[in-house]
Amino acid sequence: MPLVVDGKAKAVAHGELRAIGFWMIVKDASPIRPVRVFVSYEALAQLDPFDIRDLASAFEHFERFRARIEAAASDKFDRAGPDAEKYEGMPTIRLTTNDPI
Repeated sequence: MPLVVDGKAKAVAHGELRAIGFWMIVKDASPIRPVRVFVSYEALAQLDPFDIRDLASAFEHFERFRARIEAAASDKFDRAGPDAEKYEGMPTIRLTTNDPI
């Protein structure tokens, strides 16, 4: 099942993972099934030749390409399911430079 945007989802930095994380939910799931999505700073940097020099520019990149990131997360979830690792007990998807965004 595809993932959809949780309207309340706010992106936050995860320095230890070198990633930005946000929540999505499994479409039409009842009860609601949240999935934590992480996009690595390196994957963000590949979306545009602009150099991500700091956290503020990483968030700018994230917001600029958010629709593509969300679509890539949904595609990966449909194709491969959640990652083996969990975040706060919830399923996760991690987008890296190996994933098409």
